[in-house]
Amino acid sequence: MGLIRKTLSVGTLGAVSFRSKKELLKRAERSIQEADLALDDEHRAREAAEARVAAAEKRARQAKAEAEHTAEQLAKAKRRSRREHKMRSTSGEAVERGRKAGRRARKATAQAAGKAAAKASDATKDVVVPAVEKVASKVSESIEELSKR
Repeated sequence: MGLIRKTLSVGTLGAVSFRSKKELLKRAERSIQEADLALDDEHRAREAAEARVAAAEKRARQAKAEAEHTAEQLAKAKRRSRREHKMRSTSGEAVERGRKAGRRARKATAQAAGKAAAKASDATKDVVVPAVEKVASKVSESIEELSKR
């Protein structure tokens, strides 16, 4: 590589350049190529790292969503359990109220039927039919009303 130039550079104590322009250009081009390769390597490594980070973030979002879904299911199960417990404890009361309502309905029906019979015996045949129908409708309404309670 220019043995004469190198000898001349040493002999003139650096007045003549140690490397020629051609040699300097080759070295610079080689450095640029190495830098480009290093930049490409770094770029690929960055993309791979970003892909790994994106995948980890996606897994984290999915895990969070799954945890929220599980928490909602747990809350629903707790509410359902509380409702069932409350229903079991109040079902005895509801049955007793139903029995009392049935007794009241039977008593009211018997009273209404007695009143209807008394009115029917007092009225004429023309008046009897509409009065009985009216009383029967009242009785059925009271029965429906009491059974709704």
